[in-house]
Amino acid sequence: MTIKKIILSVAKNKPLHIFLGLMTVYAGFSEVWDTIADDFLSANIKAGHGVIFVGTLHLFRSFSEFVESADYLQEGVD
Repeated sequence: MTIKKIILSVAKNKPLHIFLGLMTVYAGFSEVWDTIADDFLSANIKAGHGVIFVGTLHLFRSFSEFVESADYLQEGVD
């Protein structure tokens, strides 16, 4: 297996992308969980908040790929 095939198989692995999104959101929340309410009230934005944002965007992108695939499947069935 060439390096190109390995990279493409990892890049196209949808469950892996959902897992990575969930772990990124979890890492962000574990970083700021104790101070999240105080941070938002005082507008003290930290890197952990950015990690939560990036993980959420990654999850939305991964879920949109699943929805798009389901739409194509439905069109094929009809």
